[in-house]
Amino acid sequence: MKGSVVGSALLLVIPALATAASLELGAARDRTFCAQVFELIRQNMGSGNRFNIEAEPFSHVKWKPVTIAGTAPRTRHCSTLDQAFVDLDNDGTKNLVVKATFCMKGEPSDSLYVFPADSLVLEQASWQDLAPLLATRNKFERTGGSYPLTAIPMSSALDQGQPTLKTVFTVHPFVVGETTYVTLTDGLGEWMVIARFLGGERFDDQCYLKHSGKS
Repeated sequence: MKGSVVGSALLLVIPALATAASLELGAARDRTFCAQVFELIRQNMGSGNRFNIEAEPFSHVKWKPVTIAGTAPRTRHCSTLDQAFVDLDNDGTKNLVVKATFCMKGEPSDSLYVFPADSLVLEQASWQDLAPLLATRNKFERTGGSYPLTAIPMSSALDQGQPTLKTVFTVHPFVVGETTYVTLTDGLGEWMVIARFLGGERFDDQCYLKHSGKS
């Protein structure tokens, strides 16, 4: 594991995870690391269990609106494209990452599309033809689908069968030390996944967090 922006004092959080704020640690590949990330997320959780993306560590990824050819849909919260340059796959080279947000049954859902930093895909795509963007093999594209939380054994206290994120997704890349991770949540907001992007459509889950007020 590469460096951390969190001091060693946060290791004291581990025994108290089940009572801190509205989050619980359901599963961890590395419990020390997940405790550190847990505290970062807990401190920056706003109303409705939403991130303050202007605060660290989420502010390390700088998003800006994408401008492409064609006429954008009128319903802006259901048709947005944003871009950032970040080493999403942790191979030492920054990627062009495009976050597309479109609605399903009225609810916004995020997808990520990943390209080399010098890609011309945004010049090739238009609002009327997003095929060049969608065609990449490197992506998170689960709207209408599911993401089962099965990669890490769940703690017995939270083992309620097989939790699954589904239908609509909120996705936030963020950087801890020199390593990029991604948070994944769905419309229910019950579970949050912390994962590393491995390329293609593969993710390596690191932590599962549960909102304790959810059942």
